Amino acid sequence: MKSPWSLRDYVFAVFMTIGMVASVFVIGPLVPPFLQLVAWAPLGGIFLTLGMARLQRRGSVALMIWPLALLLAPISPAITLYLFLTSLVTEAVVFLRGNYRVKGNRLLGTVVFFVSATVIGLISAGLMLGDAFAELLTKPWLLGGLAVAAGITGTIGWWLGENIVSQLRRAGKLDAE
Repeated sequence: MKSPWSLRDYVFAVFMTIGMVASVFVIGPLVPPFLQLVAWAPLGGIFLTLGMARLQRRGSVALMIWPLALLLAPISPAITLYLFLTSLVTEAVVFLRGNYRVKGNRLLGTVVFFVSATVIGLISAGLMLGDAFAELLTKPWLLGGLAVAAGITGTIGWWLGENIVSQLRRAGKLDAE
């Protein structure tokens, strides 16, 4: 069975994943845990958008996220499940629209990724860890507000990523529409 991606695509996906993980380590210590996704979304959105623009096919988000999820499985099955679910929701929504060749679908993918990551992550943390996260579950307006905020900051990352895509396309270094 032939893979829809080339070796260069796999390598590019790995570098986008590394960029996302590195930016988490930069942002993580600077903000409270329940705000980390909102604060990280502009940086994560850049890498996610670049990956979707370069890879363009259905499954591009999964290609970037699932290897990380598998690597984290021995450390935290909960994080692995969270990453799988978030990328699965994103891929399912964008699947209905086609692929990641157009900006609109990349925007949709970015927003769905960060909104679903917030909702799935905070609900999971509330149920598994309790404490302050469990308190968030009693305040659905706050959970919804954080999800909207993550969608907005993810959109900022998408916009920055699309500007980079445009520059790379002009330079002949990226084949995205």
